[in-house]
Amino acid sequence: MKPLIMVMLAVQIGIFLVAAYSVLFGRSTAARGRPIWSSLAIALIIVAGTSWQIAQSRAGQAGADLLAYGSPLLLGMGIMAAFVLLRKRRGLDSAS
Repeated sequence: MKPLIMVMLAVQIGIFLVAAYSVLFGRSTAARGRPIWSSLAIALIIVAGTSWQIAQSRAGQAGADLLAYGSPLLLGMGIMAAFVLLRKRRGLDSAS
């Protein structure tokens, strides 16, 4: 497996774990100064696009299929983080 593919797989696993940790163990909005959803959405989308480009340019090599599989998953997570950010900014999730 090429070193670039191994590094990108490690980055994919890392950003997935960061997103899971943020969702599972994140503090409430009142205790935190600023929302993390925008940073998380941007990071997820950038990693997804980069891994897709690497997987497409190195098709057929070992590990490229794993990159191609993880890319849409991370893109979906990034889009969902953007939707959560929009929901929080509009105030739709506040208690009424």
